[in-house]
Parts: sequence; structure tokens; C-alpha cells
Amino acid sequence: MPQNVLVSVLGEGEYLPRLVRAILEKAEGYDARICDDDLSAVMKSEIVLVTASKREMPTQLAQISSSSQKRLVVTVCDSDKVDLAYVAERIASATELIAAVLHRDEQGRLYATYEISQKARLFLHQPCRDLVNAMCDAINEAG
Repeated sequence: MPQNVLVSVLGEGEYLPRLVRAILEKAEGYDARICDDDLSAVMKSEIVLVTASKREMPTQLAQISSSSQKRLVVTVCDSDKVDLAYVAERIASATELIAAVLHRDEQGRLYATYEISQKARLFLHQPCRDLVNAMCDAINEAG
């Protein structure tokens, strides 16, 4: 993870607490802060992780759309319908986007595939993958 990059985690559903827990467990030595509300979390961060079901994702994105410009928004959802085009329709146009879609393999192990907008800064691609992959690994380890 690049130094001094602030990450916020927003949303709802079963993956939200697991994502936060995985980040805190894997990110030893990083500073964690609790913000008063979603808007202040978005305004203070460079990477915004948003996890929600397909049904709730539009609501979650609407809450941050106006403040997401010049930030990298990473959606985390287990529906392949929440792809890059879906997210781009619901978020401010100047926003960098990554759509992480969660899948299960034949053994039931969770993994993510990624669609990345051309606007997304290259040096942030891998840290975003690492954060979502840490959640997948933690879920797989828990069984």
C-alpha cells in the first residue's frame, strides 16, 4: 500500500464487517480512524471501498456520488451485474472506478475479478486488489 493513502470503507451487508476486519488484520502498523459519517470518510480518503448487494449498491453510491470526484471508488459486490458500466452510470463522472465482483469457485472459495476504469491511477490498482483479496482470504480461512 502506498504510504499516506487514506482508505474509507462504506456500505452494508455481510461483507462490510469482514472487509474491515481483514484490512485491520492485514494492515499491521496502519492508523485506523472512525469518521462521524460516510461523507466525512469519503472527503478524507483517496480510496473509497463500497460494499453492498446489487439491490443496495445504488443507494450506497448515491450517498457519495457528489463527493467522490478525484477519488478511487472500489465497489465490492457478489453480483456480476455490478460491473464498471453499472457503477459509472451511478457515480460522478470524474471519479476513478474499480468494480470488484465476488465469485465462488468449485470448492466454494471466494475470489474477486476486477474491472478498472482507464482513469484509475496505476499505482493504486494493486493496493485496491490487495484490500479486497485480503477480505476473500480471511473469509476462505474462516471456512
